[in-house]
Amino acid sequence: MPTKIGDRIATALQNNRISQKEMTEIINLAKAEPKFTPAVKAELASLLSSHGDKFTSSTKASLERFLSTTSTVTDLADPTVLSKHSTSVSWTPVQPGGSLYVDGINYDDVIQGSIANCYMVSAFSSLALQNPDAIKNAIKDNGDGTYDVRFFERGYPSYRPVTVKVDGDLPTEFGTTSKYGKARDSKEQWISVLEKAYAQWKGGYEAIGNGGYPGEVMQALTGRSTTYSSNAYGDSTFSRIQRGTEGGKPMTAVTYGKDSGVDYNGTGVYAWHASARRWKTARSTCSSATRGARRRPATTARTTASSS
Repeated sequence: MPTKIGDRIATALQNNRISQKEMTEIINLAKAEPKFTPAVKAELASLLSSHGDKFTSSTKASLERFLSTTSTVTDLADPTVLSKHSTSVSWTPVQPGGSLYVDGINYDDVIQGSIANCYMVSAFSSLALQNPDAIKNAIKDNGDGTYDVRFFERGYPSYRPVTVKVDGDLPTEFGTTSKYGKARDSKEQWISVLEKAYAQWKGGYEAIGNGGYPGEVMQALTGRSTTYSSNAYGDSTFSRIQRGTEGGKPMTAVTYGKDSGVDYNGTGVYAWHASARRWKTARSTCSSATRGARRRPATTARTTASSS
């Protein structure tokens, strides 16, 4: 497929000599690419190897210097977005200066996007509070714009590690802010990378964006089982919460659905929601505009989940 760089190279070669001005224009086109991919680098390297006689010593040195000092970024296939966003969301490279972490991993980093997966971001937030190493150890920065994200899938007799490779492109609608999960600091990427890798693993954002269970996300990141408890059991539930708090266990809370007969009007709490809990103080990571928690059977509709 013709490219701007290829077209400019073809024009320059017509004169049988590549001038410094032409070489500068070619290099600037390469710099203007959204990503300097291995394919772009190969195109420039081919120019150097196939048409070495068309270079002056200075133009050859300019291209060799650019190729030796510019790192390539791998471009991978992205998971499919929500069907309702298929015509409005595009994939955008992370803004310059972006990094996995800004001032470490914090529960307060996590913001839910326009997707019904509060179950997921509540698990991220809870783990960030109580077990940030589970998140840190799950993500490997490959240094080429891609990340290997390690999850665990349930097996017998134990969980099996699964590695998912994604790049750092973000699903955006306007500007450079992610449409889905994100951090408060727009340059921090770990939430978006984890969410994207989970979507890739499960078959796209549609597969993870219509409710789910926080415990399953915790299991996927820790390789350890989770437990559920219903407030239908009264004191025993609160005893478990107390033990979990004292033991530093990550925990989430899930509300009943609208059809349960529970009235949340005026409480600041929403039906069908999961939130990360700082017990004695609580913080919801869910937007009131979206829903994201699937309900367990009636006896466990109101649950807390803790990594055991």
